[in-house]
Amino acid sequence: MSRRNILKVAEDILKILSDKKEHSIQSISLKANTQWKTAVKCLEFLKKIDLVKERKGNVTYKAERLFSLNKKYY
Repeated sequence: MSRRNILKVAEDILKILSDKKEHSIQSISLKANTQWKTAVKCLEFLKKIDLVKERKGNVTYKAERLFSLNKKYY
């Protein structure tokens, strides 16, 4: 996997979330073709600037985190 700019990864994540559905970190990292850690960093930043929102999902041995685009940015 080649090294990509973090801004390009953020654009890819926003493009994935533009379908107005909730996605887990794992599905976002697979669709964006990036590492899990990079996806988490991008999602945390996008959450901080209020572009995405987070919801807790199923709790097994680890809590699932689901992300979706904020309604005001559809």
